[in-house]
Amino acid sequence: MIFSKNIRIIIASAIAVLAMSSCKKDESGDEVLPSLGGQLRFEIPSFIEKGGEITVTPSGIIHPEGKEFGYYCTVSSVTEKNDTLQTGESFKSYTLPDSLGTYTVTCTAFASGYYSTSTARYVTTVDAETSLIDRTLGYTGEFKTVTDGRDGKTYNTVVIGDREWFAENLAYIGTEEKPLGIPYDNAEAMTDIFGRYYTWTEAASACPDGWRLPDADDWLALANELDGDPENDSFDDPEGDFKGITGAMMVDAKFNAEDNLMWEYWPDVKITNASGLCMIPCGYANTTTSNDGKVTGIFDTVYLFATFWTGTENPDNTEQAYIRYIYWDTPVLQLSTAPKASFATPIRCVRDSE
Repeated sequence: MIFSKNIRIIIASAIAVLAMSSCKKDESGDEVLPSLGGQLRFEIPSFIEKGGEITVTPSGIIHPEGKEFGYYCTVSSVTEKNDTLQTGESFKSYTLPDSLGTYTVTCTAFASGYYSTSTARYVTTVDAETSLIDRTLGYTGEFKTVTDGRDGKTYNTVVIGDREWFAENLAYIGTEEKPLGIPYDNAEAMTDIFGRYYTWTEAASACPDGWRLPDADDWLALANELDGDPENDSFDDPEGDFKGITGAMMVDAKFNAEDNLMWEYWPDVKITNASGLCMIPCGYANTTTSNDGKVTGIFDTVYLFATFWTGTENPDNTEQAYIRYIYWDTPVLQLSTAPKASFATPIRCVRDSE
């Protein structure tokens, strides 16, 4: 098609106006580019076994003009350069170092003529044998051991009075037909480090054969065995708070690094782990269930609480049961109640000693 000179001038002027409107400048004179649409997202586990592999699949970006765009990703201390991904094959696998540490994973979406947009996530490598440093510090007695015949996991146990207690949090995941509990931060690599977090309904049947979820009387008996102050009267109320005993239950463990104490120092709490119970502040979780039946938890109390279900229901509210918990700044083993179906804690199993 042949245009007249005047029409060509008009078209050229219109193009110039459009160019000026799409290439705005800010007060400093720098060009201001438009932004890509949508929100960049990708999911990776927050914890993974050291030397493990993560797969990064960024998504969520829309090009306002429907044109092509791309992603690139980096993993701190792992990738030497940006890994460019195509929108049709937008995934990349990375092998993390065979050591403990935290790594930053950053993905960026880019397109010609548009501002790029980035999102970062963090992943920490862990190891079931070495991530809990000094996990039994302070205990001078001898542990017994028990192997769970359902999955072959072996646990330290201690005899206190006429009862034998787990000295670790239970880590039983159940079966394919009946899964039990969730791991810390919904990351399976944490199961053998912090144990599982169970709702009360799960906890009531989670212990190995011959073991039970400790009820109010079991906790009362434990408190009386640990009460080493001759001036104190014996504890006699199974629904009371047990003062002055938690230091003997707590262990000054560190997580993943020598300078990362789990229990924050508090002068009123003398941590000795004299009982060998080796309790660490794993906190608790509030659980939700998605439409496809997947259960996940919201965890925000690690490093503050050691929380455990009891086997005793609340007689005033059948939808609740009692929990025992240690708070970091007080030497009192405290009592509260929580919803049986949506609250999840670690558990310790107990049996009568032989």
